[in-house]
Amino acid sequence: MKLKISVIAIFVFILYLGANAQSRLTENFNYTLNDTLGSHGWTSFSGGPTNPIRVVSPGLTFPNYALSGIGLSGRMSSTGEDYYKQFSGDSISSGSVYVSFMINVDTVKTGDYFIALLPPSSTTLYTSRFYIKDTAGVGLLFGISKGAASGGPIVYTTNIYQLHTTYCVVFKYKFNTASTTDDEMSFYVFNTSFPSTEPSTPTLGPVTGTVNDATSLGRLGLRQGSAASSPTIVIDGISVATGWTSMVGIKNISTVADKFSLSQNYPNPFNPVTNIKFSVPSNGFAKLSVYNTLGQQVQTLVNNELNTGEYLVQFDGSKLTSGMYFYKLELSSNDGKYFSDVKKLMLVK
Repeated sequence: MKLKISVIAIFVFILYLGANAQSRLTENFNYTLNDTLGSHGWTSFSGGPTNPIRVVSPGLTFPNYALSGIGLSGRMSSTGEDYYKQFSGDSISSGSVYVSFMINVDTVKTGDYFIALLPPSSTTLYTSRFYIKDTAGVGLLFGISKGAASGGPIVYTTNIYQLHTTYCVVFKYKFNTASTTDDEMSFYVFNTSFPSTEPSTPTLGPVTGTVNDATSLGRLGLRQGSAASSPTIVIDGISVATGWTSMVGIKNISTVADKFSLSQNYPNPFNPVTNIKFSVPSNGFAKLSVYNTLGQQVQTLVNNELNTGEYLVQFDGSKLTSGMYFYKLELSSNDGKYFSDVKKLMLVK
């Protein structure tokens, strides 16, 4: 009996760890066109009732991002309603918090933040404030601050990004324990494909400041600032998580695989998104790429170390023309074996 209880306890503990590694908030804007966020679990706390954040079409897509191509999207501008949404489960007070989203910027001005983290019962203590500002009329810069500008700098990228282009962004709040003012902010901006593991070097950061660290974080805030400073954006696929893997389009659906296999994509034909399932029988370096009929590589979906198991990855062909393509899976296993397979897929727009 004691053994049975111990096994059950271990199983429950594993489930607990798995649940806590998953997303604590997701927003895919999978609602009726023109609905407001206030109708779908978000709380309006400032700037209302004019200009709410509304659901618009189409939704955004981004290769290898787990929330790509689901539902529609949300439009944010200025001098309108601000919203927050509570995390599922307990607030987070250790480790790291990752906030990811797809974004397409229509207009940009002198610079303001539009998304940030909040403590579980606050609507004012914004932390990890994420900014967009104009840069001499030739593009835009992304930036971050720990809190109010008076408590630390707003730090912007040196890279210039473009209007009307979909990027995938992740900003990260890291809890540190050496002092009460040493927590760190950083962020990543991706323009081609979402990586399956966290890059060793962020686009910008870490950034600190003199304001006090957050004791805990439990809300995500969306903010529409002043007409003079705020960007106009389309945002989609928002996720708050405690780990990188929950944001990745490549999903480990089983830790067991007895053979190497590459399944036919589904749906097929497709427009513009399809799914590819494969299995690797041993740990090793895997590469999954898509090629056109001339043999030219048009996109890499997987290019990293994988453990034994079955995986599902999403391929977004929205930037390609209609036609026949090929996808090739290669595995160089750690025990010296090499596997390879190729299949066709058809994009019809």
